[in-house]
Amino acid sequence: MYTEQDYADIRAQLKRRWLALGIPAGLLLAAVIVSFVFRIKWLTMTLSVLLGAGCIFCYGLLLSPIIAYRRHLDEVLHGRVRNTTGAFKDMEVQPVMRDGVKYYPMMISVGDMENPEDDRLFYYDANLPRPDWKIGEMLTVTAHDKSLGAWERA
Repeated sequence: MYTEQDYADIRAQLKRRWLALGIPAGLLLAAVIVSFVFRIKWLTMTLSVLLGAGCIFCYGLLLSPIIAYRRHLDEVLHGRVRNTTGAFKDMEVQPVMRDGVKYYPMMISVGDMENPEDDRLFYYDANLPRPDWKIGEMLTVTAHDKSLGAWERA
C-alpha cells in the first residue's frame, strides 16, 4: 500500500508548507519587533493578534492534517506492526476521522464468521482506492495499532 517514496513525498510537502507559512509569519514577527522598538503600542498589539491568529489558523487548517498523515505513514512503515490473517467481513462506506486521518473502518473475522468475538476492527486509508474484496475472502493484513499498512490475499 505504501512505499518509502510516499513517505518522502509527504515529508517534502510538509517542509514546503512550513516554508510557505514561515516566511510570512517571520515577516510579521519582524514587523511586531519593529513596532515594539519604536513603541507604537496599537500597531504592536494589532500585529501580535494578527500573528497569533494567523499561526493558529494556518497550523490547524494547513499543517496538522499533513503532520497527522506523515505520522500515520511513519508508523505503518517504520513502527511496530503485526500480521493478522482472517476472512474479510465488511467495510464501511462512510470514512471516519481517527488521529487526524480519514479511514474506512473494516472488519476481519479470524475465526467463525458468525461469532462477533472473532471480529477484528481495522482502518483502511480513505485516501487510497477501495479494494475489491469479497465477503469471506481470506486476507493477511499488516497493521500498526489498527491502521492498515499492507494487505495481501491469503
